[in-house]
Amino acid sequence: MWLIGIIAILAVLYYFQDTIQKWLYCQKFRHIPGPPPDSFFNGHQLTLMAAKKANKFLDCFLTWREMYGDTFQFRIKTRPVIFTVDPEVLKLISQDVVSFTKVDHLPNRALFGQRITGTYSILTGGGQEWAIKRRIMSSFFAKQNMKVVFDKLTPLMSRLLETKLKPRAGAGNVLDIHEMFTIIFSALPGVLGMECAMGVDSPEEIGRRINIFLDVIPSQLGNLKKIFGAHVSKKKQETIDMVIEMRMMGKQMVDEKRKDMECWDKNPDDDLLAWLISANDAAGLGDEEIIDDIMTVYLVMDNMSKQLGSLFIYLINYKDVFDKMVTELRDNPITDYKSLNKLKYTEMVLLESLRLAPVLLRGTRWLNKSIQAGKYWIPGDCQFQYSQYVLHRIEEYWPNPREFIPERFEKGIPNVESFTFFPFLAGPRACLGKHVAMIAMKMTLSMLAINYDLTPVPTDVVPVIVQTMAVTRLKGGPMYKFDPRYKVKEQTPQVENEY
Repeated sequence: MWLIGIIAILAVLYYFQDTIQKWLYCQKFRHIPGPPPDSFFNGHQLTLMAAKKANKFLDCFLTWREMYGDTFQFRIKTRPVIFTVDPEVLKLISQDVVSFTKVDHLPNRALFGQRITGTYSILTGGGQEWAIKRRIMSSFFAKQNMKVVFDKLTPLMSRLLETKLKPRAGAGNVLDIHEMFTIIFSALPGVLGMECAMGVDSPEEIGRRINIFLDVIPSQLGNLKKIFGAHVSKKKQETIDMVIEMRMMGKQMVDEKRKDMECWDKNPDDDLLAWLISANDAAGLGDEEIIDDIMTVYLVMDNMSKQLGSLFIYLINYKDVFDKMVTELRDNPITDYKSLNKLKYTEMVLLESLRLAPVLLRGTRWLNKSIQAGKYWIPGDCQFQYSQYVLHRIEEYWPNPREFIPERFEKGIPNVESFTFFPFLAGPRACLGKHVAMIAMKMTLSMLAINYDLTPVPTDVVPVIVQTMAVTRLKGGPMYKFDPRYKVKEQTPQVENEY
C-alpha cells in the first residue's frame, strides 16, 4: 500500500514540475501580444477546432492579425507558436537558413505526406544533402531552360486534347474541371523522362491515385512502416499498396535510366529523371531517395490542377474577367515559346489566383536561436508559422483584398521586393518549378479556350477551398459545360505509346 502512495506522490510531483516548466516557458513570450487562450492547458485548441469545422481556420488568423498586428503568438496546447505575416520577418525566414530550419520533430502531415515522399526528397529535405540536390536541380528548372520544356509539352497537349479531352467533352458534356486538370497534369512527368513511375499507362489512373493519396494523407498517423500489419481502413490499405507498387516501379525506372546514362557525356536538358539521379548521387544519397523524388514530382504536379481548379471557382463569379481572358487566348494562339509573352492578361489572371488562392496556404519553420524578428525579441527553440492566405488579404498591401482584380498586376508584381506576394515562397526554399507551372497553366488555358466554350453549371455541392491544410485542397466541383468549337468526330482515333 505504501508503494502505491509513493508512486502517487511522485506522479503528483512530476505533474507539478512539468506544469511549472511549461508555465515558465510561456513566460518567455509574455511580451508578444496574442489572443487570450481558451485555457492554460488547451491553449487555442477549442477556438481553432471550431474554426476548422466552419472552414474558417485561416480567417481566424486573419482576424487575430487585425487585432494583434503582423506578428503575434498563439498556443498549441501549452506551447507558444509565433505567427507572422510581417514582410520583414518573412524575408528573414526565407533567407536565414541557419536560424530558421525545417520543422522535423513535429507531426508534418502537410507537405504531401512526408511518410510518402520521404525526408530527403527535393521538396521535404534539408541540410547539406538537400542543398547539393537543390543547386544541381536549379539548372533544369531555370528560366533559360524553359524553351526546352515548352517544346516537350507542346505535342503532349495536342495528344491530350485528342485522346483525353475531346472524348470526355463530347458535344456538350458537364465535367468536373478540377478532375480534368488532374488528368492533364498527371501526364506531364511522362514527357520529362519519368514514363513509368506510377506503374500504369493511363493519366486517368495516375490522377485517381494522386487524389487518393492526397485524400488519405491528412488522416495517416506515423509513417507507412509503422502501420504495416496494423488494422487500417480499406482506403488506407489501398494507398499503402499503391505506394509500394509505385516505389517498385520507380526502382525499375531508375535502374533502366542508369543504364542509359552510362553512355552519355552529359544529361539531356529535357530528362528530369536523369538530373534527379545525378543530383542524388552528388549528394551521396541512394536510389531510395531518388524514388522519394519521383513520388514528390508526381504529387507536386497536382498543384497546378488545384491552382487552376481554384481559379475556375473564382471565375464563376467574375464573368467579365473570364471573357476577357478567353478573348486574349483565342486572339493569341500559342505557336512558339515567345508567343507565351503575348498572354499578358492571362498571366495577370493567374497571378491574381495565386494571390487569392495560393497552393501553399501556410507554412512553418523552427527558430534555433534567439533573434530580433521585426519589433520583437523572439526566444530560440520555438516554432514560427506564416500564411500566404492571410498575407495576401491584408488591405494595406492589397486594396479590396477579397475581390478578384487581375489589373492589380498590370505593371508586374507590386512590391515584389517587400515580401507581400509569397505564392512561390522566396530565398533558398523558393519553388523550383514555378516557371514550369506558369508555362503549363498558360498552355492548358489556351487549349481549353481555343477548343471549347465553357459555362459554369450550378450544383448542389458548392465548391470551396479547404483552409485547414497547408496545401490547397478543393472540395466539390467546379462543374463546367464543355461546348466544342469544332465538329465532334464520330470516333476518336487511338494514339499508341502516348506517354
